[in-house]
Amino acid sequence: MEPISSVSSSQGSMRETKQTQNVEVLPQTPGESKERPNCRHIESVGDYILIGDQFFKKSDFVNTFLEDSGPEMSNEQPRQAAFANPLPLGLASFSFMCLTLGLANARVRGVTNLYLLNASFIFGGAVVLLSGLLSFCVGDTFCMTVFGSFGGFWISWGCLNLEQFGVAKAYADNPQEMQNILGFYLAGWTVFNFLVMVCSMKSTWGIFLLLLFLDLTFLMLCIGSFTQSVNAFMAGGYFGILSSCCGWYSLYCSIANKDSTYVPLIAYPMPGAHIV
Repeated sequence: MEPISSVSSSQGSMRETKQTQNVEVLPQTPGESKERPNCRHIESVGDYILIGDQFFKKSDFVNTFLEDSGPEMSNEQPRQAAFANPLPLGLASFSFMCLTLGLANARVRGVTNLYLLNASFIFGGAVVLLSGLLSFCVGDTFCMTVFGSFGGFWISWGCLNLEQFGVAKAYADNPQEMQNILGFYLAGWTVFNFLVMVCSMKSTWGIFLLLLFLDLTFLMLCIGSFTQSVNAFMAGGYFGILSSCCGWYSLYCSIANKDSTYVPLIAYPMPGAHIV
């Protein structure tokens, strides 16, 4: 590492912001060279270090240290792979499925047959399930549990209503029993959704309201299955539409920022939330 004998006059002004420290000089042994620089005074001046009356580049110290420390230290550290956030993907598919099912249950424009939507429920459920599996990679246990479970829900809901799976044919002789079994099925999802809703009370208002309206959706559909009440089914449909709206809002907040859009929205945190 060669000392720099001369530095431009601009370094005179750089000394105004220099950092100075006194260094204790080790006693010199008789065998040591007497030509080494005087280390009684060390100054940091811009990209240079002044040791005694000689200037050295800071980068020379770094390179010398790496060379002396061996090949294992000079090699660059492995770069950690960055993972994308799987939350927007799960919210996109979930909100779409929830909106279509809510519109059908609410009898919007006189629609009562869900047959054409069943295949999309299976496809959409696969995307939600994928989002839950990807949440495992980023260490998000909550999203992994919620999206993984609801991915299975949408797939199973589509299978229940498709003739190819033979569920309706199995209960052809006793349709009321099928409605009771469907009510038990929805009751289980009501309990599960309530638990994850309680666990979202320190997230954002969008996520919490999504799960709150979804829990009311399951409850109304459960009651409708047991009582065959059209009003209960329609109420469940409207709560499902509200849940999907909260999902759309949370989705937009997750992907919209000042670098990507002129209209960013804020994901408002719940009281006492630590992470938004």
